[in-house]
Amino acid sequence: MNRTSLLPLVCVAALSAGATDAYYAKYLTGISTISDKGVPSAAGGSWATGSAKLAKEDGAVVFDTGDSGEMSLNVTASPADTNTIAKIEIESTLEDVGELSALTAAAQTAFAVCTNAYHAWNGASWVLLSEVPAGVDGSQVTNILVEICYQGASNGSGRKVRFTVGDTVLRPRVGNSEWVDLATTANNIAGVSISGSGTIKTIDASVMLGVASVGDVKYGTLGDAVTAAGTAAKTINVLRETSENVELSSGSNITISDPNKLAKGTITVPSGTTVKVDTTVAQLDPATNGVYSIPLKTSGGTVVVNLPTEVAQYKEVATSNVTASAINVTLQTKSSIVLGTKPDGSKVLNANETKLRKFLNTYANAAYAAANATSETLATALQADGANGLKLYQSYALGVTPGTPVRPVPVAKDTAEGAITLTIPALTTSEKSGDYNITYKAGSNTATNDAGAIAVPLTTGSHAVKILFN
Repeated sequence: MNRTSLLPLVCVAALSAGATDAYYAKYLTGISTISDKGVPSAAGGSWATGSAKLAKEDGAVVFDTGDSGEMSLNVTASPADTNTIAKIEIESTLEDVGELSALTAAAQTAFAVCTNAYHAWNGASWVLLSEVPAGVDGSQVTNILVEICYQGASNGSGRKVRFTVGDTVLRPRVGNSEWVDLATTANNIAGVSISGSGTIKTIDASVMLGVASVGDVKYGTLGDAVTAAGTAAKTINVLRETSENVELSSGSNITISDPNKLAKGTITVPSGTTVKVDTTVAQLDPATNGVYSIPLKTSGGTVVVNLPTEVAQYKEVATSNVTASAINVTLQTKSSIVLGTKPDGSKVLNANETKLRKFLNTYANAAYAAANATSETLATALQADGANGLKLYQSYALGVTPGTPVRPVPVAKDTAEGAITLTIPALTTSEKSGDYNITYKAGSNTATNDAGAIAVPLTTGSHAVKILFN
């Protein structure tokens, strides 16, 4: 972190753009006590006063660093967050410095009064701000707020500063923004340097806690993150616990990622709008077929649950149900896996997915519901023998349970000439799966697709009755 500078009250501090409801955590009390000789001490920092002349007056530090000297407040406490917004609040005099001096690259920013105007240092040069209002006495202690925005990647992109004196937000003379762009790559303040002469009563620093992020930018409220995302296809990551209720904009296309269950408020989704919700392996453990509860409160609109890659390679969302306190998700083995099953080694069972799932769930549940179910493991399970002597997949194809007998018996009244007619009662009315062309053949006779009219030759010998799956 680079040092910030505060010229004759040149203050180097930081704050970010927005988030009126954001929570700031204080981590530096720059003047916690003042000795009788005017030497300040700090909580969360340490002073290096050098050769500055100091005195104590009315609970404040009176200082004079001379023409080229300075006194520094170094931050020793670790802020609760970084890459957000740092805020420095100062009570100090703001007397005219007479001449602006070039600062070193170590100074993120600085603030000074010169020739009846406020100035801000942007890391390379001084930027002219608002004029000092008429009647303002620079020797009077006033409130100064320095906000430095560190939101975004730590490459200097988007870094900026804003200064407020009393109730007035100062503006650069060029452009309409209240903010001055900075060249710094820091992610928080490291200290404040003061030069010149004047009086300083307080100098405190706090940091905005990032509640949610969009890309590499943290925001102080979930609502700010929603606003920043707009209607673009972006992911909002929930970083800290929040009870904030938010409403998405119509047409929003965001994804909510809350792996640590930090969002306690309700996310309202407008009618006709879809919100996607990321899940984690931990939330879906053990990731077998079944119902899992995602503790995110949503209301209205449509909610689509995204599965993590580790789960999505085997499972898909069968149904999702939004309740007052959670999203209940039912996982099932992926359609591509179920419909890719080849129990006979060549033909897939894809004629009726609903019927196949019901059969698998009932008679091959261990393989079907397993977290790592594959077409191969399902095929192996369906190759097992049923109580009726058929493979499980054959019973499925025939439309009977694995316990249903499939023995041929003579028809009640046989009128055929030159053959004995047999029937397999369970198969005459069963609803076949539709995956195979199923025929029945006895000995050398022609195969038939009628399970109630299987012709057995009247020749001497043994004639096996076969069920053919083609």
